[in-house]
Amino acid sequence: MNEAHLPSFKRDQIRSHIDLRISAHLKGYRQNLGIIGAEGLGKSHLLAEVYHSHASSAALIPLYLNLRTLDFDHLLDRWLTALLTSAVANRNIEPSLNFQALIQTAESFIPETVQKIRQLKKWFRKGERHTAAVRELFGLASSLAEETGKKILLMMDEFQELERLQVPDPFALLGKEIMVGKETLYIVTSSKPDRIREIFRHKLSLLFGNFEVIDMAPLGFDETVQFIHQRMPQPKLSSLQKKFLIRMTDGIPVYLERFLDRFSQSPVSSEDGSLSDENFILAFFEELIGPGGNLSLLFENRLSRCNRIAKDASVFIKALLAMSSGRRKILGIATFIERKTQDTKKILQRLVQEEIIHKRGSFYILEDYLYRFWLREVYQTVLHSHAPGSSEPHAHLLRALKEAFKRIEQEEKLDITGKVESLFREFRNDLVELNQKRTRFPQFSEIAFRPTNGRVFPLFARNPDVRWICQIANQPVQEEDVHFFMEDLKRFRKKVQRKIMITLAGIDQNAKLMAQAAEIQLWDLRNFNTLLDIYDLPKIIMMKE
Repeated sequence: MNEAHLPSFKRDQIRSHIDLRISAHLKGYRQNLGIIGAEGLGKSHLLAEVYHSHASSAALIPLYLNLRTLDFDHLLDRWLTALLTSAVANRNIEPSLNFQALIQTAESFIPETVQKIRQLKKWFRKGERHTAAVRELFGLASSLAEETGKKILLMMDEFQELERLQVPDPFALLGKEIMVGKETLYIVTSSKPDRIREIFRHKLSLLFGNFEVIDMAPLGFDETVQFIHQRMPQPKLSSLQKKFLIRMTDGIPVYLERFLDRFSQSPVSSEDGSLSDENFILAFFEELIGPGGNLSLLFENRLSRCNRIAKDASVFIKALLAMSSGRRKILGIATFIERKTQDTKKILQRLVQEEIIHKRGSFYILEDYLYRFWLREVYQTVLHSHAPGSSEPHAHLLRALKEAFKRIEQEEKLDITGKVESLFREFRNDLVELNQKRTRFPQFSEIAFRPTNGRVFPLFARNPDVRWICQIANQPVQEEDVHFFMEDLKRFRKKVQRKIMITLAGIDQNAKLMAQAAEIQLWDLRNFNTLLDIYDLPKIIMMKE
């Protein structure tokens, strides 16, 4: 499988990449695409843009399918209606919302495809939901291509949902259609990266070389600042406000856009066009609570998906509340939800399977920071509010936002060495997964800083059995820094079990190779922030103004 790691500032780059693939498809070269990433990164919006830009193309018919449906009947109706709507719209005819009217309009120019649609409807009305029927459903795109003489662009949103089809191995059926239906270019998305990779690996293995997978990630720190300036030149945000926005949203575009819309509607200082801290915090408040809060509604909808796991979703919701409150290990979560350890393990395994949470060694993580904040400061407070119409949830959220903003201000005054020391003091012989590798993080009895040369800050940590030496660099690491580290290591009479360089500002390629050859473990800013988040410590936000 060809992995394409595009720049973090994604939408425009990925859109250009899709357009290149469509252009190549029209010339006879097909490269299917899989776009994967967490919810809120703009995957559906991206597909909508592509659909509308090619809706009336002379050589291509785009089909868009949202596969997150209520049941099979809903999926069938959505699939058939989407195909007919696209076929009609592509001829510059206004498509009807009525299915029978769509059928009648389309029959004049794609009679064979319409006949197949009618046959499918007849089969499914009779309850004949067998493999042959699903194969015919998958083959409709090829039928449309043959009758119209046009290429087809089939976009499937939340591709993994096809496994809910009640036939043996639906992906194997689709795989065969993809292999023979070469007039159809497939662009699929998924908000469950682990599951979709497994599907590509095991269900569509014959197509591995024919799918290019694009990882869609949140915006980086500098890219978030660029995003802010592009989308909202006024009002101006202070450096502290930008860092708070980055901290709360983690660079997820759908969150950023909602808050930027709020900021743009807020009153500003007439002198310099800046936004006051009070109005800045009020925008967060309005988005996260009450009927007018779009993000509050989004989170409520996300939480309701626990109902798909089991009829009684309460225990899964309680587990999410436990994690949002800082409990990351089985024992702490079991105590919070008042279940036995073994029962809690099964509950967490199911949440991991659904990719609602992620397991990182011995930790269970709800990775979305803003969602965690909402669960803890809004949802949980509302649950515990017993007086009808109480204003306490609103008051509590406002206090929590003000405290969080103040903490950002206080964290700015701390040096990097203090943050590293705080992290090391959290270790409790934990097993942590980092970069797909598992590492044991021992509890240290001594943590101390050694003399610095001004470029790096050495930290020594040990217990009776283990010694770690760590160098922290907040400027780009060069070969000489690695050389000095290796020389420093020679002074230790006893064995050092782990050698680490924390490269917050990056590392020169030669220095990186040199460090790897010396078995020095490298933690870049992303790795280090991942560890801070696992231990529920504030991330380090480094950005250029």
